[in-house]
Amino acid sequence: MVGIEPRVTSYLDYATGGFTTQYAAMLVAAGVCDTVACVFGANPRQATVGDSGAYVYDPTYGLVNAGAIAALGWTRYMSKYETVEEDLGAVAVTFRRHARLNPNSAFTEPLTLDDYLATPYTVWPFRELDICKVTAGGAALIITAADRAGDHPKAPVYIGAAGRQQAPLELAGDEHLMCYAMTSVAEQVYREAGIGPGDVDLLMATDSSTAAVIHTLENYGFCEPGGGGRFVREGGIALDGEIPMNPDGGQLSGGYLLGWLHQVEAVRQLRGECGERQVAGARIAQYATTGRWRTDFLSTIYVAE
Repeated sequence: MVGIEPRVTSYLDYATGGFTTQYAAMLVAAGVCDTVACVFGANPRQATVGDSGAYVYDPTYGLVNAGAIAALGWTRYMSKYETVEEDLGAVAVTFRRHARLNPNSAFTEPLTLDDYLATPYTVWPFRELDICKVTAGGAALIITAADRAGDHPKAPVYIGAAGRQQAPLELAGDEHLMCYAMTSVAEQVYREAGIGPGDVDLLMATDSSTAAVIHTLENYGFCEPGGGGRFVREGGIALDGEIPMNPDGGQLSGGYLLGWLHQVEAVRQLRGECGERQVAGARIAQYATTGRWRTDFLSTIYVAE
């Protein structure tokens, strides 16, 4: 209808931003495609927390959506490590502060820690502010070979490495609900890129829940196991923190588009286009995700020219 005849068209089983862009890069690297347009759009009827994809989980036991799974994982974390309610609250407040610097954010109302603590529980120990809401929006990324990317108005951003783990042992494995399979992805992606977490300037991580942020920080080595809550409370993920995280507000406040906005923000940050929320001197960005019943993990390293 628009006059194009693409060589390849595809929609993945789990077509989030991270998996789609990695798939596109594989098509280009294999010589199947020269250039791939990765596109996504959504226009839900309302932004709410509801029963999403219950068939994927186990509604018999009340695990009706990803929020319930993440909440159960956080109770395991609470039983293993010392936690306070401010751990998760600091994540929500930090990302809302970032979102207020992003003109495209879905949620920009001021949010304080007191506001967070005054919000009732939705799926204990999560409050409504701990679980991202479905939002409307769209995103598009163009992926092509490095030798084709230089002749364009804007500087290219390169995919430096990728790692994946999509078949973890689940409940037969240790600490499945705390996203421990992320450690396999971390080993892959850092080895391939020749870097460690200390070399990363900017972390774009799936924040479908506030707990996922802390699991990511610990499993990828940005802080010690059990130390994620303190790390966040002390400003570690702020724009001027040890590892700036989701400067666009992430899924919790910026908007939930299944990880697509994380890719867009990573590219814009490495190009220095983000104004007030720009991370100073950002040259290496990392994307990390977890999805569904803790079964879909990946990470991508983006490198500025």
